[in-house]
Amino acid sequence: MANYALGALVNGQTIVTKKYNAPEQRRQMPTVMDLALKNQTISIPDAQALRVSPLRTVDVIYNKNIAAGSATAKAYNHTGTIGDSGKINVTYQQTVETFSLPRKIAYNNIEKYTQMFANQYEMAWKNLKTRQDVLALAYLYANRVQLSQATMAARLASAFGAGATNWNDTNYALELSSGDQSLFIANVKAALYASYYNTEYDIIADVQKSLQIENYMNQGTGNYSNTSWQFAGCNFARTQMNIDSNYTAGTVLAMPAGAFAGLCWNEGLNVKGDFGDEGGSIGILTTANDPFGGQAIADISMYSQRADTSADTTGGSPEDIVDQWELTLTMGYVIPPLSTAGDSTVMEISQIAGVS
Repeated sequence: MANYALGALVNGQTIVTKKYNAPEQRRQMPTVMDLALKNQTISIPDAQALRVSPLRTVDVIYNKNIAAGSATAKAYNHTGTIGDSGKINVTYQQTVETFSLPRKIAYNNIEKYTQMFANQYEMAWKNLKTRQDVLALAYLYANRVQLSQATMAARLASAFGAGATNWNDTNYALELSSGDQSLFIANVKAALYASYYNTEYDIIADVQKSLQIENYMNQGTGNYSNTSWQFAGCNFARTQMNIDSNYTAGTVLAMPAGAFAGLCWNEGLNVKGDFGDEGGSIGILTTANDPFGGQAIADISMYSQRADTSADTTGGSPEDIVDQWELTLTMGYVIPPLSTAGDSTVMEISQIAGVS
């Protein structure tokens, strides 16, 4: 039953506390999107200024790798190759949530206008962040390393031995056996280090794998087997989403720290703010920060209109004023560009079935 009809002032009633209402309105934690937003300033710092219009594409230029030569002798007429650059395009993804708030329904309800607005505004933000979190993980998964087994065996030889065959080039995942479970993160770091990523690492883990990681993180020197040493230099994000349904024993997406960035973008007029008809049929355009403390910024559009809400026989009126709200969150997800087709800074590492 919509329109807050159960709260109409026809019975003696009260309202549950916000905390008690939380299970009804629970959402997944937007950990993947939050990780991306933390890295937006170190990827493309002028992306917001470059995309002055939603009609405008943003091309990002990068310098391609220059392979080592093979010469061993000097020459008087030495010549060399000229370096090259590449280009990637930032693809922005937009999610929109709307809600309406009739003023007389609020006036005739146990829940007042401010309570209704706070609830609908918070739910719109939760929905925006959940939807963007799904898009963020989908972007990472679609852009992970997708090279052949032969290529990856050569790349990972220093970590797993010459001719290593634990790369699945159907699922594009490094598969670790159940016997490697206690050293899973050590193997993740070894795979990235063998790929020449000599830095700290960001690791996104599904619930099953993060539970196992947490267990081994807390095996200290006082325990029979100290496994906590391997977690230095790793930043972990636990996602409540399923990363790869091919693996029932857990999966992570691992990458150099700061590699995955989320670029939040807002339209220029919203950033400037247009308050010419606040409360009227033209309305306002502005922006709003994430009320839950994140770094996302949404475009806001709001206007009011006269309406007949008498269809809601418990609280409506043939003469009502309805406030219409729209929240838009626009994100562009990026990872560092690589010129080799199928290559990526993001690697999937999965535990094959079995627990040790």
